[in-house]
Amino acid sequence: MPRQQIMTNTARIFRTLLLGSALLSTSPAWAQHTHAQSVFGADPNLSEGAMALRLGDYDEGIRLTLAGLRSPTGRAHSVKTRSAAHSNLCAGYLMASQLQNAREHCNEALRIMRNNWRAYSNRAVLFVLTGQLKRAAEDLERGKRINPSSRRLVEVEGLLAARVAARGN
Repeated sequence: MPRQQIMTNTARIFRTLLLGSALLSTSPAWAQHTHAQSVFGADPNLSEGAMALRLGDYDEGIRLTLAGLRSPTGRAHSVKTRSAAHSNLCAGYLMASQLQNAREHCNEALRIMRNNWRAYSNRAVLFVLTGQLKRAAEDLERGKRINPSSRRLVEVEGLLAARVAARGN
């Protein structure tokens, strides 16, 4: 199978995985508040950016999330919120096929908070897309140590296994 077709198929699978699971979950407040607050509390740019990404509007999701992080209050967000926002940007850039930007935001999410299993999951997909299968497996293991019951990590592990099988390794 040609490399471009593998990348297109992998990106489509990743979009399905991402849209089928929670893009982020930064606090129990999500379950407690129904109107003005969401997973990102009262920050409308981060909340609306996450929603746009879930709905497949990657450019708008990226724009809003960046605006939320760059706003005067953006630096005041909790470590968990900032890490989740960068993890979302990683996912958004992955879906938009902007792999270098995705890598930067995955790395930033993990620099901010080393135990962000979603960032490890997203970066594992990035590594699968770029053929760095050993690094993908390492990130999957790190993510599973943090959240061993994550269905999302199991799905990404299946994506990695399919890529390894396609390579004949």
